[in-house]
Amino acid sequence: MDGKSSGRMAMEVLRTSIPCLPKDADAATAAACLTSAIRHYYEVHGLYEEAARHTENRMTASAVVYSVHRHEVWMIGDCLCRFNGMTYTNPKPTDCILAGIRADVLRYLLRKGHSIADLCARDVGREWIWTHLKDQCAFQNADDAGPFGYAVLDGFPVDLSRVRVLPLPSDTQELILASDGYPVLADTLEETERLLACSLAEDPLRIGEHPSTKGVAAGNESFDDRTYLRMKL
Repeated sequence: MDGKSSGRMAMEVLRTSIPCLPKDADAATAAACLTSAIRHYYEVHGLYEEAARHTENRMTASAVVYSVHRHEVWMIGDCLCRFNGMTYTNPKPTDCILAGIRADVLRYLLRKGHSIADLCARDVGREWIWTHLKDQCAFQNADDAGPFGYAVLDGFPVDLSRVRVLPLPSDTQELILASDGYPVLADTLEETERLLACSLAEDPLRIGEHPSTKGVAAGNESFDDRTYLRMKL
């Protein structure tokens, strides 16, 4: 879309829309406003019908938002937050299943003599699950998805039952919001990056303690994009 990936385009639309939310909005209102912003992009660019027919072609993003007015964190999609020494997640159920399948495939190949470097260069495990990674889009914001459903911002009504709303205790002094490119959150960026570096060194394929649907591809420094925002309240 305009020479950018659909995920990046979704991020750019949301980046301009989140600051425009009513300050007293609740999670449902925020989800509706952000959904409307993406839908408007579809309509302006003649993409709405395609997005309605083919879930896998939608602009899709997760967001973790702190409401100052309500003193709440809203987690729409697979993201993380941390406060008062506790980390909270909102994982995608299908990712957990597919990451396990990928890990089983890659462990089998390692036993058969393949090297870690070879499997980073060509992630055969991800090839095994690739079709299902696309198919899982059918479960996003679907009210009949059962245990596999999950919420995202994609221009269509968000499944609010899968949006995690966390009221913060009144004495909370710091809050961390992060993307799921960090398997472990610590109270500082430096410590979080150190833990990530140790984890990547031990398990570049991401098939161990923190399995993922992808590993560290050749030439990349990590397995996923990452954002870490620490704020005083």
